[in-house]
Amino acid sequence: MSEELTDWAAEKANDALEVVGGGVQEAIDDLKNAEYQDGPFENNLESARAYLLAQLQEKYGIEFIVVGDEDLENYGLFAGATYTCDVAPINAPEQVTTALVSQTMYQDVRDGYAVYFFKEEAEAPVLELCETKDYVIDQRISLEMPETARAWTAEDGLERFLSESGAYVKLVLRFTDDLDTETYAEYLYDFLNSIDHLECNLLLQAKANKIYIFHEELNILNGFDASTYTVEDLRQEIEEFLSMGAPQ
Repeated sequence: MSEELTDWAAEKANDALEVVGGGVQEAIDDLKNAEYQDGPFENNLESARAYLLAQLQEKYGIEFIVVGDEDLENYGLFAGATYTCDVAPINAPEQVTTALVSQTMYQDVRDGYAVYFFKEEAEAPVLELCETKDYVIDQRISLEMPETARAWTAEDGLERFLSESGAYVKLVLRFTDDLDTETYAEYLYDFLNSIDHLECNLLLQAKANKIYIFHEELNILNGFDASTYTVEDLRQEIEEFLSMGAPQ
């Protein structure tokens, strides 16, 4: 077979594959864009927004509004659409949480608004600990939780909320810049050996020189053991973070 004939055959084969492949992709796109039937809201923002806000009002007994980004993703004929947005109570716009609903799996709204029932009480002991440490020059503390369909109330109590909801306190410590890694390791070692009295799980981060030098989830409620840490291990971990070097 001549080289010209070989090239012609290859070109025709590629053209055929493109036609077939295009048809398959078109079919996939059609399935994705098809309307899911019998869902609790239609495949448009207005319908999804109204449904989610009504769900939140029923769940908490107060009126919510959308205060941030919103997104409607259609997963097609079989999975339906999922709507996510940032919301807050109309009378407390600073209490922002993310919420989502879907036409299939998550027809009951999932959100993290319950942190505001327990925020001050949960964060106070963590702040008190930070204020006893001279090497902590600043801190950011926030109670976080995974989105849930469960309707938590303030009457559930902090202890039950922390033990059953998956909630944790995110704590970012700020240390003085331009110290040696041994000193930072000693700071972290001391802090880790001071948290056993806290009654919440921690996501602990530490920063110096505008870089995160430590990041770990600490499961205090299930028996955190500070003896697993040594100054040397912490120093090596800090050096690994610093070697990555990207300010954050």
